[in-house]
Amino acid sequence: MNKVLSLSTILLLEACASPVIKVEPVPAAEIISNLCIKENNQVFMDGFLPEVRKQIEEHDIKTEIQSPASQCQYTMTYSAQWSWDWFWTFSVYLSMAEFSVIKDNHQIGMASYTAGLGPSAIGHTDNKIRPLLIELFRK
Repeated sequence: MNKVLSLSTILLLEACASPVIKVEPVPAAEIISNLCIKENNQVFMDGFLPEVRKQIEEHDIKTEIQSPASQCQYTMTYSAQWSWDWFWTFSVYLSMAEFSVIKDNHQIGMASYTAGLGPSAIGHTDNKIRPLLIELFRK
């Protein structure tokens, strides 16, 4: 009985430690050459938006920050949050990121990341969002 309880506890902790990633890729039929990004002033990491733009542009998609004069067929919104790790590294880590690609006021693709508990949550932000953006804009 103790072995079963120990194994169950380990499996439960392992499940909690894994990040939750959900991606609905932009359909391959959508050829995006230019993407307007709606800046989110609630995201308080200075380097986040430049990193997102850099990674999207690696997919041969030009990006621009949406302005009143922007006329883009495709728009992306995003959100991100950081949390403090009080146990493993005593540092800040990306705890949540969400991206949504919109065309004609309809979402055509989305990607989200929620960090798990434990050391798997720790790491550079660019490495956490790269798999999301690769899957979101895969051809």
